[in-house]
Amino acid sequence: MGKLGYSVHGIGKWHLGHCSWDHTPTKRGFDSFYGYYNGATDYYTKEMGSITYTGFDFRYNTLGSDGKVNDEVLWTANTTYSSFLYTQQAKQVISDHDKTKPLFLYLPMQDPHFPAEVPSQYYDKYEGVVKDKTRRTLLAMVSALDDTVGAVVDTLKDEGLWDNTVFIFFADNGGMLGLFSIGQINWPLRGGKATLWEGGIRSASFIHSPLLQGGNVNSELMHVTDWLPTITHLGACGVEPSNCTGPSFDDIDGVNQWNTIIRESKSARSEFLVNYDQSDNNAAIRMGKWKLLQGNPGRGPWVPPPEINYRQYKEHMSKAGGDPWKFEYGGEMERMSRWASHANKGKIQLYDVESDPYEKNEVSKDNPTVVKTMLERLQVHKDKAVPPGNKDSDPKGNPKYFGGVWTPWLDTC
Repeated sequence: MGKLGYSVHGIGKWHLGHCSWDHTPTKRGFDSFYGYYNGATDYYTKEMGSITYTGFDFRYNTLGSDGKVNDEVLWTANTTYSSFLYTQQAKQVISDHDKTKPLFLYLPMQDPHFPAEVPSQYYDKYEGVVKDKTRRTLLAMVSALDDTVGAVVDTLKDEGLWDNTVFIFFADNGGMLGLFSIGQINWPLRGGKATLWEGGIRSASFIHSPLLQGGNVNSELMHVTDWLPTITHLGACGVEPSNCTGPSFDDIDGVNQWNTIIRESKSARSEFLVNYDQSDNNAAIRMGKWKLLQGNPGRGPWVPPPEINYRQYKEHMSKAGGDPWKFEYGGEMERMSRWASHANKGKIQLYDVESDPYEKNEVSKDNPTVVKTMLERLQVHKDKAVPPGNKDSDPKGNPKYFGGVWTPWLDTC
């Protein structure tokens, strides 16, 4: 977006790597970044820990004229609820923006990710409304998110920018179930985050703009990788249908879906690869209305909200808990990995997720031709897969070597 003349600012969660400074936001096209590098921090203390390392993770970055990252660690933020800080920073960025240039603001909020923490002013709103404390905390966190969204919209209006704004709100995945749940419910969809079920991969989103006709519901096929070419097309060409092509990219998975979003055409894609785990050969692919699962898709319960089935909900939530800072390394994830490696190895499942989005009716035996075609397409994707780049934990990145702060530690990686 910067190459299109936009001022580009990021606020909130990064979680796209920070092994070297070249992997941090202001080396990846942002004019400024305010937030944290890791996947989860404490909402108040701004500390993120694992079994091995613990450190502070909250900063403000800009890029100096010498091409180096100006990294200001924001120690004084260690007592304020993070959503309040993101709201304040977003309002400041909008107010300070040079209105002769367009603005791209990326605001990946922490709410309602774990750990489950929220100020009492939001928790108290649900007094007498939700009796389950875990669910009540989660809903309170969503209310805090709502206030941030409202403040951003109000500031855009106050600064005279709203009438030319396209506001995109979307989730990256379904809620986590099981040991690390903080009350998320994907009902009536099956499964959750880190699985191949619809409850893990299907997410809700909306787009609002004074430039667009509202009130439309769009159920066309779209993948998260489509946002890059779609948003850059929008930034270059505007909202109206035209022959403008926008920026071109090398061979990427995403496709421009803007005409689909504004209901000028059907989806620009007919399929997408859900996932392919090369270590266990578990995979899934979507083609039109069909979704094929190969191997083990992960645990797939249907967990109802407490107001529908409190006993079943509590039974599920009784398995939740544990140390949230050990979620990536704890024994439960290891047990899940071993279970996923051996259970249902090679098993094929087929669902019509248009008529059966809840994935209750497995129909592979009734549709052998569809299964054959989808397995062939899945193999095409597998043949193009590159080896995983996963690396072992590097003790050189321990925050204790950087004043207790999570900090890039390699020149290249």
